[in-house]
Amino acid sequence: MGLWSKILAWFRPIQIIQMPPDLKKPKPAPNELGDAIARIAEAEALAGVREHPKDSNRGPRVYEYQQATWLEGSGWPWCAAFVCWCVREAIGGAKVSFRRPLTAGAWDFERWADKEGVDIIRRPGAGAIMRGDILVYSFSHIGIATGPAYAGSIPVVEGNTNAAGSREGGGVYARSRDIAQVRSRIRLRV
Repeated sequence: MGLWSKILAWFRPIQIIQMPPDLKKPKPAPNELGDAIARIAEAEALAGVREHPKDSNRGPRVYEYQQATWLEGSGWPWCAAFVCWCVREAIGGAKVSFRRPLTAGAWDFERWADKEGVDIIRRPGAGAIMRGDILVYSFSHIGIATGPAYAGSIPVVEGNTNAAGSREGGGVYARSRDIAQVRSRIRLRV
């Protein structure tokens, strides 16, 4: 008996066991609403939206973000307002299963998600984050994931931040956040 015959004889008793189709893990469906939210946020970062005057929590575009919440006036921290505005713009006239967020508070997004029955995970692992997810941070700030986590960090776009990552910055920036800073992940679907 030759070498190849011996190798083949050894493998013959091994049977390949296939999982039934209903037990195979399904691939996640693309999240069209999440992608729209991320695209809108990315466009605002590319446009270079900044406060006017500098470090004032004011400005024409900042005021538009702030009007997407229940809180009147201007001059207040607007990271959550930016997310509310992005969600509003992404929804447009589409019918959704939740009331649009109107909160001006980053951590208040968790209460809103619970009340509306929206998909929320507290302390998510890196594999639980995808493009378009709303990320609430442990330091009372909020942003939008623009991609999945990689090597412990997540690409995001945030309002009321800066290049250094302050939660009291002066513009809309694309940046990266450490997964350990994420307090919760909120996913919206049509």
